[in-house]
Amino acid sequence: MTINLSSLMSKYEPKKLADYTTFNIKTMTVIHGYPKGTLTRPLLLVGPAGSGKTQLAKLLAAEIIPDMTPYDIRFVDAAEDPSVKMIKSISQTVHTYARNAQNLRVIILDEAHDFTTQAMASLKGLMTKFPSVDKGVFFILTTNHLSGISEPVRDRCLVLDVPATTVDDVLPMACRVLDGESIPYAIDDLRIALTKDSSGLATFRDMWGVIEDIITRKNMR
Repeated sequence: MTINLSSLMSKYEPKKLADYTTFNIKTMTVIHGYPKGTLTRPLLLVGPAGSGKTQLAKLLAAEIIPDMTPYDIRFVDAAEDPSVKMIKSISQTVHTYARNAQNLRVIILDEAHDFTTQAMASLKGLMTKFPSVDKGVFFILTTNHLSGISEPVRDRCLVLDVPATTVDDVLPMACRVLDGESIPYAIDDLRIALTKDSSGLATFRDMWGVIEDIITRKNMR
């Protein structure tokens, strides 16, 4: 039977914040501080590509309050539309009623460094109106390039460095996927395949590429 990679990703990627694992204590402290209500400022996730920032943003958005609904979360890819028109559209979103008891909207701004200068200035104004969760809007920004985020926007956020992932971060999920699908592998060979170079770094994005290669070889037998 042919195994589809996209279906595997949907099946095995973390569905809850509790499923998100990292060896970085600060990251865990911050992301769990928001659902507890101890942290309320907009969150800016900074880290290299493939470190799981977008996935973390989506998981946190879904659990920021107990009755958060998908209808109350808006995901924006700034790389697709970096214009000020997008910020104006977001402004319309945050001024509508949410479907949860706290009337809270979550806005995820992925690749936020791609916003134009005008859009960034407009975003700063919007964040000034809604500076914290208790004001009805929770902004989560992600970026690979902190320098691309204007200083006024950075100043309104809690900035969290999401460190580059290592092979020890991604190996458990790779094993879980292969074990779950009864695909044989040698742990030492898998570790080598997941490791990008002598630094020991690895990414979840590359992990799925490795799994796809393993599946392809299995299907060719």
